[in-house]
Amino acid sequence: MIHKTGPITLIDLVDRIKELSNDTLLSTISANGQNEKINMIAPLETAGHGDVAFLASPKYREEAKNCKATALVLTEEDKHAIWGDKDPERITVITKNPYAWFAYALQVMLPEVKPEPGISPKATIEDGAVVDPTATVEPGVVIKAGAKIGAKAWIGANSVISEGVEIGEGTHLYPNVNIYYGCKIGRRNVIHSGAVIGADGFGFAPLDKMYVKIPQVGTVVTGDDVEIGANTCIDRGALNNTTIGNGTKIDDLVMIGHNCKVGNNVVLSGRVGMAGSTTIGDNCQAGGGAGFAGHLSVPAGTIIGGGAGVPGTIDAPGYYAGYMPALPHKEFFNILSVIKRLPEMRRSLKRVEAKLDSLNKTE
Repeated sequence: MIHKTGPITLIDLVDRIKELSNDTLLSTISANGQNEKINMIAPLETAGHGDVAFLASPKYREEAKNCKATALVLTEEDKHAIWGDKDPERITVITKNPYAWFAYALQVMLPEVKPEPGISPKATIEDGAVVDPTATVEPGVVIKAGAKIGAKAWIGANSVISEGVEIGEGTHLYPNVNIYYGCKIGRRNVIHSGAVIGADGFGFAPLDKMYVKIPQVGTVVTGDDVEIGANTCIDRGALNNTTIGNGTKIDDLVMIGHNCKVGNNVVLSGRVGMAGSTTIGDNCQAGGGAGFAGHLSVPAGTIIGGGAGVPGTIDAPGYYAGYMPALPHKEFFNILSVIKRLPEMRRSLKRVEAKLDSLNKTE
């Protein structure tokens, strides 16, 4: 549940953002603006008195110039582009990253209200499970033997924590999350409803036109400050663990196969699919619907465009993209008919080239 805080002075808001960012996001308020009362964060086009608005993209500079917000957050570069060497006749907050500033400001103005610690009488805690007294366990939760729930963790209604699972300090599971046996979830993770962590990897050995199940005896291990979206599935490893690095953010409906290794501060958008034994380096990004064929590596800092397919290992970091955009039906099938004939056209072209070479030699 989100709770709106009361008005806050601009200087107090700036100080809280500095604190939340561990002193990495500093801000400078223009003269006479420090004690202005701020009620809410608002978009450029609707912000009014008592609001703070932010400019995150240069293409909205005109809207920012005309914005009616009490204070405008922007970079020094954007300020100079809009007003030149003149001081703007308004309150400004100069910072290096207005978008991150906005994210922290919302955390200050609209904090999540956490429930009182305790175990609901409608929860089932098996013998041998350990629940920290500062944790919250909601109705319908099942925590099985050997599981450990860390300090200030929050387990949402009807979630199932299986045998030997460890949930780190401050981690929040929304309702209806399933964590299979032996998985280890780091500190301050957020796991949204419907997520399944540690289901069996898709491992079967072919035998005489049948398939023999390969027991999946690894687990899933997540680092700290990981977020996992609704209905996302992360499979346990076959022998080694499936691992998710610190600070990684995973959207809804993402599929991560067994034995995958996802690095630190990776961003995976909705419907990304990752076949088994894919390794993703630190600080990579994958757009919605991107797919990885498995048994491949992607180097740190690589960006994969939405809908792109990655069939094999990428050797050098960069921005990789490739897909067929939506086209009018008739145009698409005309292109498809040409694509199907490309091998034949290539052979014809080679024959023509050979004849030309022959003619040139006889002249």
